[in-house]
Amino acid sequence: MYTKKTTKFFMTIDDSVYQKIRRLASKRGITTQEFIRAIIIPEWLDREKKQKN
Repeated sequence: MYTKKTTKFFMTIDDSVYQKIRRLASKRGITTQEFIRAIIIPEWLDREKKQKN
């Protein structure tokens, strides 16, 4: 049986950045956490991958 391993992490951001993320998430009708997971992290990973190539 395959067991999925997850890793938790904490992130600290400036309040103004949080408020902007919150507004952007709200415009899409999703939570701030969903926005970070679905939009910010994948875009950051893509950008990092492109910079390494």
